[in-house]
Amino acid sequence: MAYLMSLDIGTSSLKTMIIDEEGLVKSICAEEYTIEIPHEGFAEQNPEVWWSAAITTIRKSLNITNITPSEIKCIGISGQMHGMVLVDKKQNVIRDAIIHSDQRSRLQVERINNLIGKEEIGSKTLNSVFPGFQLASLLWVKENEPENYNRTFKVILPKDYIRMKLTGNTASDYTDASSTLAFNPIDRKWEEDIITRLNIDIEMYPSLGESYEIAGYVTKSVSDETGLKRGTPVVYGASDQPMQALGNGVIKPGTGTSTIGTGGQIYTPVDKPILNRLLNTHTFCNITPDTWYMMGAMMSAGLSLKWFRDNIINNLSYKQMDEKANEISPGSEGLIFLPYLAGERTPHLNPNLKGMFFGLTLKHNSANMARSIMEGVTYGLKDSLEILKTLGADINQIIASGGGAQSKLWLQIQADIFGTEIYTTNTIEQACTGAAILAGVGIGIYSDFEEACKVVVKRNPNPIEPIFENVKKYEYFYEKYKNLYKSNSNIF
Repeated sequence: MAYLMSLDIGTSSLKTMIIDEEGLVKSICAEEYTIEIPHEGFAEQNPEVWWSAAITTIRKSLNITNITPSEIKCIGISGQMHGMVLVDKKQNVIRDAIIHSDQRSRLQVERINNLIGKEEIGSKTLNSVFPGFQLASLLWVKENEPENYNRTFKVILPKDYIRMKLTGNTASDYTDASSTLAFNPIDRKWEEDIITRLNIDIEMYPSLGESYEIAGYVTKSVSDETGLKRGTPVVYGASDQPMQALGNGVIKPGTGTSTIGTGGQIYTPVDKPILNRLLNTHTFCNITPDTWYMMGAMMSAGLSLKWFRDNIINNLSYKQMDEKANEISPGSEGLIFLPYLAGERTPHLNPNLKGMFFGLTLKHNSANMARSIMEGVTYGLKDSLEILKTLGADINQIIASGGGAQSKLWLQIQADIFGTEIYTTNTIEQACTGAAILAGVGIGIYSDFEEACKVVVKRNPNPIEPIFENVKKYEYFYEKYKNLYKSNSNIF
């Protein structure tokens, strides 16, 4: 029996999974870590913490399965998007990684837009520049930490760092490259004109490969650290969003995913690169040539509920919050939450937005607040869903993904607010599963992604149906939610 290993470098944890070639999960191990906030608006993580978590989870996965290292035929990697890891010529990390939720580069975003222009950037990258995206973060380092910039040999993304540690190969793939905003997803190449006009050294950007291609092989030193077999192939890997979609069996237009993780995303494949002239959604390269995906992204989805648990009611588990929120009627008795705790991308593209509870009265309690957070996050996802549909995205079905899909209540809330059936799959960790599929295609265990998804991914046949009276109620509250933003935008 052949086995496939995958690693997912998330914002809150690193997970390692082993599956067999028939898709049966043999192990999942995770190591949590935190986001470092040295100053307000900053968000950093130490890449060496990721690597330590990788070593720990790889060893645990091998130990609990009793699978011999030689039976692991390939390793796939998924990772959080947009982040910046700077390494020198000896592949040493120069400073902590600046990750996607970082907001420090607002002035750099303004300078980029003023120098090049929003329309030109959009026409070349199909996206708008936003704080936390690698291009803006790199410019911030250039202007504020010139000694670190001058020491930089390559600028890579979070999953690229882990693959570099495994193989010694400093490179990236097309999905992650397109999320940096220094890349042209139409021509599939680094956007040299933008890079050079910002006086950034284009040689800092790494070589690129297809997500499913072999990028390198496990080195002897890594074999000693992890227990993996020296010479085990490692594919380039991909961004976590196309990986979660692949792990849910979504590879063609017609189906979308609604992901509630740390952030939130509405995702759908498209067969041509679509420019949204408002630039409040994203179009990035998908995992095969001549394919793309569109996405609406919000900053604080599951993170909003985590904030509430950790800082407001720190004595309750997620399960307990879920149970209490389930006792509250749809609409949370008039309480509405705006989930803009770290600014917002889709649809407002404003890092200055703030979160809000609106409508608080003496009758409301923590259960109302927990449910209103779930509802507010889902209203934000509906914003993305409606925009993608107006741009011509073909979304006939929605599959729920991420940690939010583990909550029956949140699944029902999505069905009711979206006004459509919500499907789920048997996949436990979608991004890990997608990365394992990527590895299997890379070494020929599966002939293509369609065959792999038929083998590995099983959709649950009974969707969560919207409840008619809830749909009507949420239509009313969704309009109030949108009006709250409009009424308070000047204050934000």
